[in-house]
Amino acid sequence: QQAENIEKAAKLLRNMLVETDLNRLDALKKEVKTYETAGDEVLQTFYTQLNSTVLTPFEREDVHELAEMMDNFLDRIDDCANIIITRRFLETDDWLTTMSENIMFSAENLNVIISDLQFITTGKGKEIARLCNEIKTMEHDCDELYGKYISELFTKNYNLVEIIKRKDLVQVLENTMNSVKYISDKIRSIYAKLC
Repeated sequence: QQAENIEKAAKLLRNMLVETDLNRLDALKKEVKTYETAGDEVLQTFYTQLNSTVLTPFEREDVHELAEMMDNFLDRIDDCANIIITRRFLETDDWLTTMSENIMFSAENLNVIISDLQFITTGKGKEIARLCNEIKTMEHDCDELYGKYISELFTKNYNLVEIIKRKDLVQVLENTMNSVKYISDKIRSIYAKLC
C-alpha cells in the first residue's frame, strides 16, 4: 500500500512540474497531500501489525527501518509539492522536470520491488537487485543534474527571487531522490543478508 501511495504521489509531483494553471496546480498538490496522509495511516497500521507478525525470513528491525524510510520518501515528495505551490512555480525547465521524472521512475521501481520483496530469496532477488541498481543510477544522474543546475542558476538572467525559488526546488528534489536511494540501499543490504 505504501509503495502504491508513493508511486501515485510521485506521478502527481511530475505533473505539477509541467502544469501551468494555478488552479490545477492547487488540485494536484491536494492530491499529493491525500497520498501523504494515507501513507501516515499505512505506517500506523504497519506498526500495529509488526508487533504481532512473524516476518520470516526478514529481521524485524530491517522491516521497521524500511517502513520508516518509505514514509520519509513520501514526506519528501510532499515537501516538493509544497515548494512548487508556495513558490508558485508556473514555468519550469527540462532539468527540474528530468529530476521529477527520475523520482517518478524510482517510485515505480520501488512499487515493483516491494510487491516482489516476499520473493527476494527466489529468482526474483536478482530482479529486485537490478531495480535497486536502476534507482541508484537515477540518483547519480540527479546528483549531476543538481550540481550543473546550481552552477547554471547563477549564470542565467534570473532575478534574486527566482534564483531562491529554483534553488529551493532543486534542493528538495535532490533530497527526495536521495531518500529513495537510501531505500534501495537498504533493500540491497537485506538481499545480501538473505542470499
